[in-house]
Amino acid sequence: MSTDGRTMKIIPADDRRWLEFVSGRADARPYHHPAWTRTICETYGFEPFVLALGADEDALTAGIPFVSVGGRLRGKRWVALPFTDSLPPLSTNGLELAPLVESAGQEAEVSSIEVRGPLAGPEAHTMTRGVGHTLALSDPDSLFTGFQSQVRRNIRKAEKSGLTVRLAEESRELTHAYYDLHAETRRRLGVPTQPRRLFESLWRQMVEPGLAFVLLAYHEGQPVAGAVFLDWNGRIVYKFGASAQRFWPLRPNNLIFWDVIKRGSENGARELDFGRTDLEDEGLRAFKASWGAVEEPLVYTTLGRAPQSGGQLSDRLLRPVLRHAPIWLGRRLGAFLYRFAA
Repeated sequence: MSTDGRTMKIIPADDRRWLEFVSGRADARPYHHPAWTRTICETYGFEPFVLALGADEDALTAGIPFVSVGGRLRGKRWVALPFTDSLPPLSTNGLELAPLVESAGQEAEVSSIEVRGPLAGPEAHTMTRGVGHTLALSDPDSLFTGFQSQVRRNIRKAEKSGLTVRLAEESRELTHAYYDLHAETRRRLGVPTQPRRLFESLWRQMVEPGLAFVLLAYHEGQPVAGAVFLDWNGRIVYKFGASAQRFWPLRPNNLIFWDVIKRGSENGARELDFGRTDLEDEGLRAFKASWGAVEEPLVYTTLGRAPQSGGQLSDRLLRPVLRHAPIWLGRRLGAFLYRFAA
């Protein structure tokens, strides 16, 4: 695993040196935290590790968290990380990591290595897989004036409609109240629903330790919208969102985002990451930009076997079926399929 005398080593995902390394870096994201790796591995049964570069046994200078997926049919692959919007490698010295990562993969006999971030190298296949939107947080009143007029009107409408936004304090508020909205939303979108165990793990691994939180919007005591945010190292990341369509005229999603902007600003967060958006989803891109968020491409990298796009056709064929199927079908398909979608 060496190039030019440097060696990347496989260390356990829960190695104290990795947590110490990411905790000392301003550019580390919630997805770099070992708790996120534990969440997806506990849910889907992946084998986690960190590919790390160290000056000595006690200090790391670069690293990327991975899981090992695949096997006999698809070939063994390393992915950093599945179900993760953006995970750029971390390095203290700007070292070009692609040759080191590729060398490590060749020694481990993996067919490909996928990184949710840019990696420069002669054998690297890069592809823009969506866009991200980030909003620098500051004084909420100043930010409010920078929102597009429609956003300001929708926030005021939501505030006058009797909606309230509350922070989830018990696991059932995520695994039942939010999850019911989530399953309904996934059916409306025509995509499988993530298994409930993902949100159970997310509560244990991230919400309880203070690395994530859940906001729910209520109307007359009924949850009508909700969102899950990862929150660590000065960055809040919008990860999951769901809402009941019949309550859209009340603008509950606008109120949730306004609440998290105020909450993050007051608690010293530097920025709000609105999450990944597909390139073709112009409506959602416009919605996120209307909050003053800056759009940037999300570049992913594959080393080894070139990335395949065959799954897009099956997704398009499945979508109309799920939109008209009972919710339980989307949940069962999600519980079975997501592990193989990594």
